[in-house]
Amino acid sequence: MKKFKYYKPLIGAIILAGVMIMMALRISDIASAIDAIITAFVPLIVGACIAFVLDILVVRYERWLWPKSESGWRYKIRRPLSLVLSFVTISVIVYFIARMALPQLVHSMSIIVASSPQLYTEFQTWMQHLTETIPMASNQTLMDTLSGESIVKYTREWGTKGGTYIVNAMGTVLSWTLNIGLGLIFAIYMLLDKERLMMQGKRIVKAYASDGWVNRVSYVTRVAVQTFSNFFVGQFIDALILGVMVGITLWLFNIEYATTIACVIGLTGLIPLLGIYVGGVIGAVMLLTVSPMDALIYVIILEVLHQIESNFIYPKIVGNSVGLPGLWVFAAVIVGGSLMGVTGMLIGVPLVATCYKLLMSDVDERLASNEGL
Repeated sequence: MKKFKYYKPLIGAIILAGVMIMMALRISDIASAIDAIITAFVPLIVGACIAFVLDILVVRYERWLWPKSESGWRYKIRRPLSLVLSFVTISVIVYFIARMALPQLVHSMSIIVASSPQLYTEFQTWMQHLTETIPMASNQTLMDTLSGESIVKYTREWGTKGGTYIVNAMGTVLSWTLNIGLGLIFAIYMLLDKERLMMQGKRIVKAYASDGWVNRVSYVTRVAVQTFSNFFVGQFIDALILGVMVGITLWLFNIEYATTIACVIGLTGLIPLLGIYVGGVIGAVMLLTVSPMDALIYVIILEVLHQIESNFIYPKIVGNSVGLPGLWVFAAVIVGGSLMGVTGMLIGVPLVATCYKLLMSDVDERLASNEGL
């Protein structure tokens, strides 16, 4: 036994090395297994996210619907009725935006596609005039690339690849539709049984952790929920204000598609900082089918309103709600977008804001304790 005790660290190191070697040799299988597990949990993760967003509306409806009722039929139907009203609210918003924006977007894209041959002909004429005026601009390789035969060849190649992209995109859309559907059902169950789930979570933490850890976990959870909730509410209000400002200003300047562009700006404005540029490009493309001058005026108006919104409205509504300086908001959007795309942009700001609040709170406590010494 004494010899075994002496060689115990060595045996542990050999076993650990063997496990690491086996993991390195089967790294592809391990990665596939992890990916399969994550894929299996995607509907639950999506459902938890949907439940969190819906709960923002559910809590507010419950404050209006018999808030003092603690029993009886009113108490029993308050949660389901609040959930139904939340679904109706989101559905009405989505329907209004789709009703106002999609038809005009489709119409604008059809105009662009129909006018593409004429635009290409005008572009070739302009290039020919440029090469005749400036001989140094004449480049045979460039002219061959822009020739009709080359364009047809590239179009065929992209058409062949486009079929594969469309099939893959349809598969992805179908998969995400199924995940969202299952997640929606999971979200409904979570919201209907929210109090029991929270109580079970607290009991589990109390059973396996000390009182200090229980208080710390409760504090972190409370800060995270409050920050995320305030961010989403503030971002929605900011996007709504920006959309209304754009719509009214374009209407005053008698610019086409004012309501449609306002809806697009309001929808893309939900993405922090970068969303307005996406909506601005879409609106400019729509107005280019009507009048290039209107598109130019629109770009100028949008930039002026964006400066007003980013310097006066956004800091007051969103900045104060999450308590995050503008520098870190920008950094959170960039890093989150690089890691997770649009989803990362949406959750990056409240996530960084939560970490920022917890860090500053801990720093204040440590400084206060040091000063007390």
